[in-house]
Amino acid sequence: MTKTVLLLVGKSGSGKTEIANLFRLRGYDVLQSYTTRKPRSEDEWGHLFCSEEEYKQFKDNGEIVAYTLFDGYHYFSTKAQIYNTDVYVVDPDGVDYLKEQVQDIKFVTVYLNVNSDERYKRMLQRGDSEEKAHQRLVNDEFKFINLTFDYAVANYDLSIAFELIEYIMELETT
Repeated sequence: MTKTVLLLVGKSGSGKTEIANLFRLRGYDVLQSYTTRKPRSEDEWGHLFCSEEEYKQFKDNGEIVAYTLFDGYHYFSTKAQIYNTDVYVVDPDGVDYLKEQVQDIKFVTVYLNVNSDERYKRMLQRGDSEEKAHQRLVNDEFKFINLTFDYAVANYDLSIAFELIEYIMELETT
């Protein structure tokens, strides 16, 4: 049977990391991608923070299978991570790159749909400045223009969205 990995995709503030964390709490293996940016908080979950030098070493060794450059920072995952995960939060560029690099895994892409007003509010609540939140809204309109996905799930109620996505995961892995 082919391995299936659920790809969670959504614009900034759509709740990707929150949904992924619920999967983690249910016992799923959730990939924490590498990034060269600094953590937003001391206990931030969802990324493994590395230096530019460490990024270059992964790149030079040919280990990177999902990659995106955002806001001047590298976000990436390795082949070993992909083969040992069930759920991965990734952006549209990372989805395309990943599907080109890894042909022997079934990827199911779920887009988290949330309107811009709600996303802006969530970004402010997590500590983004008004300027940064506004810029993310603008950038996302361009970044997501050509996104293709298997499912779209509205995420205004975290528990309902999670239940729907977990059901999708069960459907796609049986």
